[in-house]
Amino acid sequence: MATTMARCLYKLALGAFPKRHRAAYAAEMLDSFDREFLAQRQSGASSAVIFIIAACANAIAAGVGERRRHRQVLHTNVLFSRLDFLLAWRMMLRYPGLSIVAVFGMAIGIGIAAGGFAIISTVTDASLPFDESDRIVSIHNIDSITGSREQRSVHHLDAWRGLRSVEDVGVTRTIRRNLMLEGRVPVEVTVAEISASAFRVARVPALRGRYLLPEDERPGSPDAIVIGYDEWVRTFRSDPQIVGRSLQLGSTTYAIVGVMPQGFKFPLFHDYWIPSRIDAGAYAERTGPSVNVFGRLAAGATLQSAQAEIETLRTPSTSGTLGTSGTLGTLGTLGTLGPLVPKVIRYTHEYSEMDDRGNALALYLMQVAIVLLLVVVCVNVAILVYARTATRLGEIAVRAALGAGRRRIVAQLFVEALMLSGLAAGAGILFADVALRQLNGAILNIASNALPFWMTLSLKMDSVIYVTVLALLSAAIIGVIPAVKATNARVHTRLQTLSPGSGSKMAMGKVWASLIVAQVALTVTLLPASMFHAYSALSFRIGDAGFATDEFLTTQLTLDRMTAAPGDEGERTFTERFATLHRELDRRVREEALVSDVTFAMAGVGEGRTMVLEIEGRPAPVDQVDYNIVEGTKQGHQVLFNRVATNYFAAFDVPVIVGRGLQATDADRSAPSNGVLVNRPLVDKLFGGASPLGTRIRYVGRSREAAAREVVLNQWYEIVGVVPDFPAVRSLDVEPASRIYHAADFGDVQPAAVAIRIRGNDPTAFSGRLREIGASVDPNMLLRDIASAASILKREQGLMRLIGVTVTLVMLSVIVLAAAGMYALMSFTVAQRRREIGIRTALGANRHRLLFGIFARALLQIGTGVAVGLLGAVALEGALQGEMFQGQGAVLVPLVILVMAIVGTIAVAGPARRGLSIQPTEALREE
Repeated sequence: MATTMARCLYKLALGAFPKRHRAAYAAEMLDSFDREFLAQRQSGASSAVIFIIAACANAIAAGVGERRRHRQVLHTNVLFSRLDFLLAWRMMLRYPGLSIVAVFGMAIGIGIAAGGFAIISTVTDASLPFDESDRIVSIHNIDSITGSREQRSVHHLDAWRGLRSVEDVGVTRTIRRNLMLEGRVPVEVTVAEISASAFRVARVPALRGRYLLPEDERPGSPDAIVIGYDEWVRTFRSDPQIVGRSLQLGSTTYAIVGVMPQGFKFPLFHDYWIPSRIDAGAYAERTGPSVNVFGRLAAGATLQSAQAEIETLRTPSTSGTLGTSGTLGTLGTLGTLGPLVPKVIRYTHEYSEMDDRGNALALYLMQVAIVLLLVVVCVNVAILVYARTATRLGEIAVRAALGAGRRRIVAQLFVEALMLSGLAAGAGILFADVALRQLNGAILNIASNALPFWMTLSLKMDSVIYVTVLALLSAAIIGVIPAVKATNARVHTRLQTLSPGSGSKMAMGKVWASLIVAQVALTVTLLPASMFHAYSALSFRIGDAGFATDEFLTTQLTLDRMTAAPGDEGERTFTERFATLHRELDRRVREEALVSDVTFAMAGVGEGRTMVLEIEGRPAPVDQVDYNIVEGTKQGHQVLFNRVATNYFAAFDVPVIVGRGLQATDADRSAPSNGVLVNRPLVDKLFGGASPLGTRIRYVGRSREAAAREVVLNQWYEIVGVVPDFPAVRSLDVEPASRIYHAADFGDVQPAAVAIRIRGNDPTAFSGRLREIGASVDPNMLLRDIASAASILKREQGLMRLIGVTVTLVMLSVIVLAAAGMYALMSFTVAQRRREIGIRTALGANRHRLLFGIFARALLQIGTGVAVGLLGAVALEGALQGEMFQGQGAVLVPLVILVMAIVGTIAVAGPARRGLSIQPTEALREE
């Protein structure tokens, strides 16, 4: 009876333990209690009572403690604990080499992905900061044959204003004017000549005064102007009485009627708005100025319904009606123009051309390719983590034996990977932010701040979210996959790895080995092109330019063509006026004491228009010119064409090597055969270095950038002289460009690239005086982009160096990851065959020969990767028709082999040293 009561009390005390614990150990604990209780009863009743109380108290205390620990385990299984992140941090410090390589590689991949996402989202999903901005649309014509946009749409404006699906249809064009303020140097400003309906489309009220009204567009109305907030603050010092003041743009005086609020720069990047007074009825189809047409979808209308309505306004074929810049060819040949097809698209797509499905698809495919690049990087990091995990099998086995579930172990390894990917994401965001800021600044610098105001390259919240997703994806690849592989064995099998030096029982399976081979192959395939383009970008515009860049001030002389009346007669009058003004500007600038010489050309130094050339008496090349040729034929030699003043080369101190220089008679286009100059690279390439003097040439194909008025096809010219390659700085092309120079007189080139030589002084100090001279000659004449030749070269170098540095970082990350993959493969080989190395060494085998035999398989895999990569590079070179190596394959391929040999040697050195250091006695003792 006493034994039964004591047993019941103890059984009640055992209820303090968790149910799982009682099921496993209660019977054994009760048996032990019974035996001890019987022994205590023999010592006396008091001893038995004390034992019962002590045993029950001890069982309750132990049970409560066990329940507390059980609850902590359950809580840890639900959420990651702080301990997990502490252990992850310790693992990073324990393996610094792996951590640095992994973070560096993923940071580059994530940075490129984040930057690409920011750029693509800015281009494809940009929106205006206006009410219902998605309903603001743009209207333009598409040539049905060429597929190109026809921006000369004034002829169709009245018809489009009759649309019911689109309201407030208006027109805008960007012009530049000299801002003339009393007591100040003239300043060039960008002006929007725009319909008053633009402000109704934007639905933004004026900050002060009013915006433009329809009555401002009527001929004879007072000239009104609206200015932007930034100009009000910067130029007019926030004058509260600004409304009613007057300002002069060119030769016209305007009354300021309003100020727009901060941030308003519609339609593109404007701070001045004047009314448009274009007479649509004065222009035929495909004539007049290039304009942009906009509007807002009417209530209930959609892009589809607006497109359907505008289709009904199409007129019968007008493919044979051409303006001054078009020629008519046989259907399907270069020069053919087809019927115009009107299109209604989102307003922002007008400037990004995202209405073209091909362009949009190309950008999205680019983003997919960038993500795949990141996946490749993560797979390589996963190989490294897998190799590290192999060294931790003992630790994993002990944790599993102590009750840690597979999910818990995988979660811990995932946290370690998450720590790596988190640091990489932070570094990648920093890298992307710096790169985007530099890129945005370089583009604004090159484009003279002429980017749409809604297009700013920067990291926004959606980019941060995107990077977070990429970080989680990276952690899943580099953490979960190796962890699952490492935890799929049984506990007793993994416990075998606890023997010191026993080596890894994990195997570098076919999948992992294949991934390493594929990564080496991919590295070798892409390395030649990456090396070439990185070098080209970093060396762009490097070297002696061949002239004193710090002595020249350059500018572009222009005159608004809207001052010319429509038609051929108006064109002739405009040309004569431009020639007169240019000649007078040249005379006045030469009179300045600081000025040494003045010259001009159609295109700036080192620039030109691409043409297709034929040499008299010589057959045309078999291969066609791979360029955007829009008129004539592609069968011929690709050259760059420029028109220059007769003193052009003398002003730059460039000698004529052979023959004579250009003369005034060479500028007479009515002559049957004018003299031209060619550069030395053209002579070497097309004449084999022989003298070309007296040879006749003609142009048989014209590119899109060369206007029809600038060059005449099929007219013969005679080569009268040869000049050096000018400028001599490096370009992106491997071979120097073949150039042809024609003589130009005042008025022959519009606009004109003017170069002013100033000796002994900083040329930029003459900028203000140059603007004053230009404004005094004619207030409507513009001197755009005044800058020194040295600053222009530096500006061009900035963007290319940014691209070069980015390509170099990507190339280095790929090489480092390839080396890390080879290192992991070799380390696995040493770890798996450690005992064999020691035992065979003890039996007298030569260590170096033994090590080579052991590494033979790994070296064969690496060699296979290199061979496959070289074959891939050659195949890619053929598919891209020589664009990958640019004729430098004989140099690039051996260089890549040398680089991979050095990388492979460095990767093998560590594992080989460890293999050679294995002592036979240690290996035998472990056995």
